[in-house]
Amino acid sequence: MQQWSFQAADAGRAYGVRHDMLAYLRSRAAEGSDLDAAALIFGELVGNVVRHAPGPIAVDLLWDGDTAILRVIDAGPGFDWNGRPTLPSMYAESGRGLYIASSVAQSLQVCRLAGNGTQATARLPVYLSDEFKAKI
Repeated sequence: MQQWSFQAADAGRAYGVRHDMLAYLRSRAAEGSDLDAAALIFGELVGNVVRHAPGPIAVDLLWDGDTAILRVIDAGPGFDWNGRPTLPSMYAESGRGLYIASSVAQSLQVCRLAGNGTQATARLPVYLSDEFKAKI
């Protein structure tokens, strides 16, 4: 598992984490993996934290079998999402981030944590290469 943490207000660190995450995935991903979708999902999930729960962000990247899983955890007031991807009104000022992320992820779950915080878990369209499958 790869882990990173940073403050929501630290945009430079967020860009660095996205870069590091993509480099890690690129070095292990099978051909046909969608790294652009992984970058988009990261940006939307972290963007939601920046907007709605400023403070510390923890990012975990792990493998579930041969599929990459991204977890973004915040320490904000907590948020539950019903998991139904619906496009918000074109006049809405918010609500597109989870729709976009859920549209390109294999799956997306968002749940409130005990106490404070939210965990968003996305199954990325990124698969472990045969070379790395043999090593685990």
